[in-house]
Amino acid sequence: MTREEFLSPLNPPQREAVETVEGPLLVIAGAGSGKTRVITYRVAYLLRFCGAGPWNIFAVTFTNKAAGEMRRRVVDLLGTDPGAGLQVSTFHSACARLLRREGHQIGLSPHFTICDDSDQTAIIKDCMKSLQIEPEEVRPAAILNIISQAKMRMLTAADFAASAETPGEKRAADVFQLYQKRLGENDAVDFDDLINCVVRLFDESPDTLAEYQRRWRYVLVDEYQDTNHAQYRLVEALARQHRNLCVVGDEDQSIYSWRGAEITNLLEFQKHFPEARVIRLEQNYRSTQAVLAVANSFIARNTQRLGKNLWTARAGGHKPVLTVAWDANEEARIAAERIGAHHADGVAYRDMAVFYRANALSRPFEDQLRERNIPYRVIGGIRFYDRAEIKDLLAYLQLIENPSNSIALLRVINRPRRGLGEKSVGLLQRLADQYGLSCYDAILKAGEEKSLPKAACEKMFAFREQIEAWRARRAQRQSISDLYRAVLEDTKYVESLGDPKDFEVVARTENIEELSAAIAEFEQERRSAELGDFLETITLKASVDELGEDDAVSLMTLHCAKGLEYRVVFLAALEEPIFPSALAVEAQGDDEEERRLFYVGVTRAMERLYLSRAQSRHRFGETKYNPESRFLREIPPELLDVDDEDRRSLYARAGQDRSGWGGGLGRPRASARYREFDSPWKGGGARRATGAASPPRHKPVARVSAFDQPAPRGPRSAFHKGQRVRHAVLGEGKIRDIESARGANTLLIIDFDSGETVAMAERIANLKTLDSDA
Repeated sequence: MTREEFLSPLNPPQREAVETVEGPLLVIAGAGSGKTRVITYRVAYLLRFCGAGPWNIFAVTFTNKAAGEMRRRVVDLLGTDPGAGLQVSTFHSACARLLRREGHQIGLSPHFTICDDSDQTAIIKDCMKSLQIEPEEVRPAAILNIISQAKMRMLTAADFAASAETPGEKRAADVFQLYQKRLGENDAVDFDDLINCVVRLFDESPDTLAEYQRRWRYVLVDEYQDTNHAQYRLVEALARQHRNLCVVGDEDQSIYSWRGAEITNLLEFQKHFPEARVIRLEQNYRSTQAVLAVANSFIARNTQRLGKNLWTARAGGHKPVLTVAWDANEEARIAAERIGAHHADGVAYRDMAVFYRANALSRPFEDQLRERNIPYRVIGGIRFYDRAEIKDLLAYLQLIENPSNSIALLRVINRPRRGLGEKSVGLLQRLADQYGLSCYDAILKAGEEKSLPKAACEKMFAFREQIEAWRARRAQRQSISDLYRAVLEDTKYVESLGDPKDFEVVARTENIEELSAAIAEFEQERRSAELGDFLETITLKASVDELGEDDAVSLMTLHCAKGLEYRVVFLAALEEPIFPSALAVEAQGDDEEERRLFYVGVTRAMERLYLSRAQSRHRFGETKYNPESRFLREIPPELLDVDDEDRRSLYARAGQDRSGWGGGLGRPRASARYREFDSPWKGGGARRATGAASPPRHKPVARVSAFDQPAPRGPRSAFHKGQRVRHAVLGEGKIRDIESARGANTLLIIDFDSGETVAMAERIANLKTLDSDA
């Protein structure tokens, strides 16, 4: 194949991005503009026409799914697999492999353990207990987030401690320092450490950096708008000499600042690399022009952008439809009926999705879909590898690989039950701390010193001997599958679950069998499948890497929607202060990231887009009359429609002027099923609805620091911090804080189990207590 034949499928900007191989390059890739095609063509172009070897390319992205898709496309373009030397992976996978080879230079063993989220939480809880910090004072997850945010800014525990000023910050620093000590004792690192350790290695060993600079002469970064400071430091170091750094991203889709992403990495790329070339990919291959016109209209209001205007050769298309329902149930009912109608017209359920700002908003949509027997799935449930039985069995395998992993040992030392009480396990932990040993080695020490009851010692010795027996089988090169089966048989784990006819036991047993299938697939894919490689692969897997192929409507938050596309999209609950989220706007200082989140949702739609809001919504124990989202007011009225094909469910906002939407409601006309409003762009006048309540105006709830800034004392509350409560709509949660509000009101700040944190007035919340203490 000639060069021209190879490049012929690309449009001019895409081709320019592929052929620009020397020097820094910023590719601003709009939604649906073919950025993955550009990256994969660029990799294949380097290999086929530029004399680069697979080992000369370092290409990174953020999910295993994206990395796998890129590699598959490169293989398809080349017609052959370039081999293991080609580095196309996630940041974490790439850094883990590098540290396995070079980590000894900074004190890491080749067999270090990578802690996942639950492992980290367990260590944090242990540290807080050692430091006598009660969970009611601060949630372990909050401390873990503080530590992660610090690491993403390349701050060490010592750095953080040195900058701590308030008592709360100092206590957080204490936890941070002990947390790092625990990781070291367990020969473990967390996800943030993987990147930080490589940056530290490069800083401390210029020769090692130079070696990898020579090896990886071409550096490519996908989703650059999502990179944090540590990731920037990594790619900048690798490209510092040859300057062959290509980054692809879209500032209008930067929606992860809450987990450390810095949009300035992309916005200031030309500042960091003054000689950089900039190429814009603006032709969209996903959506109709009608959808793109809406997206372009409101995102232009953002100031933190480099500028682009999406367009498509697919002229026309249906205008997005705006629905204004009386309440949340009616909003969901209309969406469900439209889903049914589209399916009857030949649209598969899997090609339709409902997006919302927070998980708690899914309930009415689930109810309405269930009533109509429409299959659906809520994206973002419990991950397979986070299920208790899977965590237990992986912990056993982790102990076979690395017996110094005390986190894994403490998880399963009494699973299934071996008659070891919390007191005995606690004594073992203290003994390990006293002598600086892993818990595995502390078992031997306990036998020497007779510091544990004889019965407990005997059970711990039996547990240790069983692990040694499995490790001996591993040394004999038994397969991972054989080791897994040995763990199940020797521990009688399945039998310990209970009645095999019980529904939950059946489900858990099926999960155990599914893990066995995952191991078998891993072994089939690799000629020499090592246990450590398998465990590392499992740890690095993302939660929504694979959504599956079941024919079901997808329900998800907008953050989960990133990177996906659907023929039909419903974007719900477009009301203040739901979307934009009042808390997010306060935390970020402006509404630009929330507007980008809206942009992400709109640009997922390929053919049909439905926007909706409810005039009233039951929230926090009362009916709220929320104003429309400011984002709706930013869309020119002529870009939206209120009709669907069969003339059912007509809704519109009346009272707008040339600048956008107004505040009035049209007078309802008679309808057999729905209330229909006069459409202002069809000649309907603006009429005030009588008896409409004014939306209440609330002062934004200030975020309360994890330790500092205690809430002002208000009237005495019937509740207390840390108390478990149940709300009729939002479900169960824990009271984080109690604040005084206006007048004699008391405001309860509640962390609900759904992941949503809300503030509600005590006098109207109608909460039920679940326990008397935290």
